[in-house]
Amino acid sequence: MTEDHLKKAIAVANEIGAKGIEGVAYLDLGRLHQVKGRSEQVQDCFSKAVRILEECESEVYLKQANRALDSLK
Repeated sequence: MTEDHLKKAIAVANEIGAKGIEGVAYLDLGRLHQVKGRSEQVQDCFSKAVRILEECESEVYLKQANRALDSLK
């Protein structure tokens, strides 16, 4: 997926209230930024993923997002 696709997925998921999909898309966008060396955006995306995935109690993806965020420290 490209960055544009992920941003569109985030926007649509937010619009329709699909929190789980939005959280996973932020996690994937953070991983994409990480590969491209965009540190600031990585932190932001992983943080948003954790917050959103906590809200919808998505335990599997929440663990992944927390691990990803912790790896930045």
